[in-house]
This record gives sequence, C-alpha cells and structure tokens, in this order.
Amino acid sequence: MHGPMVWATVYRILDDHADALDCYQEVFFEAYRRIDCQAVDNWPALLKWLGTRRAIDALRRRKREKNLPVGNLEDLESTSVHVHPSDLMQLRELMDRLKLELANLPSRQGEAFWLRSIEQLTYAEIAGQMETDTTEVGVLIHRARQSLQIALSEFTASPVTEPS
Repeated sequence: MHGPMVWATVYRILDDHADALDCYQEVFFEAYRRIDCQAVDNWPALLKWLGTRRAIDALRRRKREKNLPVGNLEDLESTSVHVHPSDLMQLRELMDRLKLELANLPSRQGEAFWLRSIEQLTYAEIAGQMETDTTEVGVLIHRARQSLQIALSEFTASPVTEPS
C-alpha cells in the first residue's frame, strides 16, 4: 500500500536503483521493529520520515566514499514540456549539489528540510515523526535553508547592476 510512496521518497534522494532498494528494505524493517514498541498514528508520515533519514544516511556514506553519482532527471527529460538542454544541465548540477550539501547539514536539519520542501509533509507531521514540536521544526528548516542558500549561492541569479 505505501511501497510506491517509500520508493519514490528514497529514489528521489538517491538516484540509484541499488542504493534505493537497500534503503527501501531498511525503511520497512525499521517500521516493522517500531510497531512492537509503539502505535503508529500516521503511516505515510512515518514511512516518509524513515525513508528520508535512511536515504540521507546513504548520501553521507557515499560522500565519505567520494562516490556521489550524478543524479538522473529522466522524469523531467521525458515530460512534454520543452526544457532547454542548458537549463536541464544547470538543474542537474543544482540537484547534485543540493544532495551533497544536504549530506553536509546536521541530520535533523536535513531531514526536516527534505520532508517539508520535497515530500511536503506538514510541520505537525514532521514534528510527530521527529518527536519534537512544530516550533523546533520551523527552526530546523530555517537553519537548513540559510545554510543551503549560502552553500548554493553560485546557482542564484546575480543581481543586475545598472550602468552608471
């Protein structure tokens, strides 16, 4: 029932079939272990959170091994919307750097940022999974955004200056 959602979550982060498959299995194994200890109120939020945690951990392992592969954007390439090749390359570079910088963030910041910005969980859902409150989630996301904005500043458009 939730398998496709978990697969989409982990694959979106990892862009590698074998790594995503390992991560997918870890998520369901951990979820199975958790149901012995506590009741689960929101399965989709729990599984997205576990998937995000495991996938970011896998990114960190890849980073340590210096083997972060280039992401693939086949979904974007196969859409009917025309995307200029240079824009697609820039988007690939941005996504690769985002994933690299995500692995550099403190783990709770990276998890909260991904769950809100990419998986689109609510602050309350994130807080429930991370066992914190929504204020802390907001702080984590804010700090992650600040760090990512600095780290990815080369991808932002530079302001146009008027000739004097």
